[in-house]
Formats: sequence, structure tokens, C-alpha cells
Amino acid sequence: MIEAIHGLRDAEVVDYRLKADSRWASSWKVAGAIGVAGLVVAGLEWMRDPSRFAFAYLFAYFVALSLALGNLFFVMLLYVTRATWGVTVRRVAELWMRPMPVFVLLALPLVASIPHLFPWAGAHSTASTAIPSSGQGRPSTPSKVQLVLDESRGAVEMEPVGLRHMPVVDRRRMETVERSSDTKIIDHKRPYLNTIFLLIRLALMLTIWQWLSARYFRWSTEQDKIRSPALTRSAQTFAPVGLILFGLTTTLFGVDWIMSLDATWSSTMFGVYVFAQCSLFQIAVLILTTLVLRRYGLLGEAVTVEHYHDMGKLLFGWISFWAYIAFSQFFLIWYSNLPEEVVWFHRRWDDYAGSWRGLSLALVAFHFVIPFWFLMSRNVKRRLPLLAAGAACVVMMHVVDVYWIVLPNVGMLAPKVVDVACLVGVFGVYLSAVLWGMRSVSLVAIGDPRLSRALQFENA
Repeated sequence: MIEAIHGLRDAEVVDYRLKADSRWASSWKVAGAIGVAGLVVAGLEWMRDPSRFAFAYLFAYFVALSLALGNLFFVMLLYVTRATWGVTVRRVAELWMRPMPVFVLLALPLVASIPHLFPWAGAHSTASTAIPSSGQGRPSTPSKVQLVLDESRGAVEMEPVGLRHMPVVDRRRMETVERSSDTKIIDHKRPYLNTIFLLIRLALMLTIWQWLSARYFRWSTEQDKIRSPALTRSAQTFAPVGLILFGLTTTLFGVDWIMSLDATWSSTMFGVYVFAQCSLFQIAVLILTTLVLRRYGLLGEAVTVEHYHDMGKLLFGWISFWAYIAFSQFFLIWYSNLPEEVVWFHRRWDDYAGSWRGLSLALVAFHFVIPFWFLMSRNVKRRLPLLAAGAACVVMMHVVDVYWIVLPNVGMLAPKVVDVACLVGVFGVYLSAVLWGMRSVSLVAIGDPRLSRALQFENA
């Protein structure tokens, strides 16, 4: 499947292109068909329960988008650090970041679901209706709360600690004060939390991501043709600006579309948490993708054990960074004990509505403890089946992590068909665009002047 380029001075440089008659060249059709089927099922579920669909679709959209954003960051990181070893795997990352326009189309159902996602974004929302009551399926946010399961109605309620034994009149007076506190928080954020401004920010973010990904992909593919070192210098010079734009927009997306699901909650670390998610997911998927391409002979000898060793180091490092940010956010909120902040972890811990506590413990075990100790060894990073197992675990737990962040806003842990349908649909369409892009370019950046050194790279 690899066709050599004749007449090049460097005999090691080859053109890693897909042959037109290979199964890989038409694989995008299969992924696209699966994606469309998933979206059709999700559409049927939307007709039955548009509110539940909204959260399932946001979950699926962010899983796919986090991979594209992670690869955009990885490409710019390679340029700004001038890392030679990453030249051989950079094109695969570029292919994952390239289909940013797809996310513009996929964002349309998300935009239509805004009234279901954000209580403050309803057509007739006011400060008094910004926070729904427990009877609407999404619990309120009182000051000192205790999560209680109301068996008579099968609903979840949040009661102020120590109020269950108060006289009815006193309890109602306290609940009125608590609701008033919530509406004051919403009123304070109203200039920022409104639908028009939300859509303007989304359009700006998508435009910046598309511009950055197209710019870097064009530089890289043009270099395959003209082999000019000037293109590498341009990419390196612009990388700091691109990273600043990436950091600002990624943080903004996390605040707008995830943190604002609970408008009374806030965390200054949440943007960094989203960034850590994207980077960890990206390197795990890149390891698995290059392993598959390598197994089918599409990368030749361009990606060796030495390169996987370095990607394993990054995987280990991002696991540690994600855990550090996740724990720091939890610890600071627990220590400050502010009512509008602690409720976020209450929903994901207390057994008030199912087994979110079990899922929380699973994240600690399988997203940090086990992969951390497993990938610490140099031998594991250099044994590809073991490295693949560690990367696969991280990929699976990233999906769980996003689910754990988004779906508790609905209520109890109750996975539904719409969750899987949205994930298969959104990711299938995104994967189809990635595979379609593989047909027209080399899978290795053959024009990069540092490729020869990258092919000979060895770990110390």
C-alpha cells in the first residue's frame, strides 16, 4: 500500500499514500453510514424526549470535539517545541484535526437544544424561573443541602441539612431564602448568560478553530509538494499565537456549554480541566490510530518503538496532569465549602439518585490509579500490545468522564439508547470525514526537512 517516490535524493523518504483500490480508501463510507444510522435513531429519540436528547447530544458532541481540539493543540505543540520525533506522527494528528467544518453542521442540533440544556436560556426565562425545582427533574441548589430520595414520587429532592425536623412554616421560609440566593447568582450572570451572546461566542470559537486547523494543515501539505523549510518556520513562528487562541477558546467552550449547565456553579479550574481532557484523549487515540495504520502497513517503518515510547511518556504525563487538575478542583471546592459549589460534587457522589458514586470511584481507579501505575514502567511503553491496552483504557474512561460531567444534570444514572445513538452518530460522521481526508494526502509529512532525523530517532 506504500508507493515509493522515485528521483528523491533521500532514499528513506517515501510517499505514504493509500492506493485507490484499497479497502481503506472506501472505509469512510462505512463510517459515514454508521454515523447516519446513529443520528437517525437519535432523531427518533428526540421526538420522544427532546430534553433527554439534548444532554445526550451534548455529551456526544463534546467527546468528538475534544479529540479534534486535542489534535489541534498537539500539532501546534510540536511546532512550538520544535520536537523532531513527532514529525512522523504529526500528519495523523493533522488528519484528526482537519474536519473542523463538520462540527459546524453537528452544532445545529446543539443550538436547537439550548432551551432544554439551560434553564436560563428559555424563551420566557426570568430570574425567578432560572433554577428549576426538583419536580422538573433537575434539582435546585440550596445553601446547605442533603440529597434525599422521595420514594413516594420516585423523584429526587435536595433538602437543606437539618431542616427536615423544622416546623413547616420555618422550612418554607428557609427554602424561599435559598431560592432567592440562587436567583441573585443568575441575575448577576445574566449579561453573560443569554442565548444571543452564547451563539455569538460559539460562532467565534468554531471560526477560530477552523481557521487554525486549516492554516496548519495547508502549511503541512504544501510542504509535501515544495519541501520548503520556510513553511516550517512560519508554522513555528505562529504557534505561540495559535496556542493562546486555543487556550482561550477551549476554556470558553467549557464554561459556556458544560459549566453553565448549572448556572449557580462555578470553578476557575474548569477550563484547565477541559484542556487536560482534550490532551489526554488525543494522545491515547493517536497511539491507537498509528498502531492500526502500522499493522496494515500504511506507515511502513516511519513510526517505530522509539516513537511509541515517547507517545507513552506523553500519555503517562497527561494522566498525571488530568488527575492533578481533577483533584485540585475537588479539594479546593471541598475545603471552601461554598453552597453553590459543593452541590456539583453532591450530584456526582451522594446516593440520592442511583449509582453516580460508583461511577465516580471508577473514574478514580481506571482513569488514574490503574493506568498511572501500569504506564509508569519503561517496558510497558515499549511493548506495543501493553501500550495499546493502556491507551484503550484511557479512551474508554474519557468517554465515561464526559458522561459523568454532563448527564448528572438530568438526574439519576440511567443510561438510555439515545446516549449510544448520539455518540455513534456524531463520532461516526466525524470519523467518516477523517477517513475521507486520508485518501488525498500522505500519511506521513514527507516534505518536512526534519523527517530524516525523525526516522532515525532513538530514546536515550
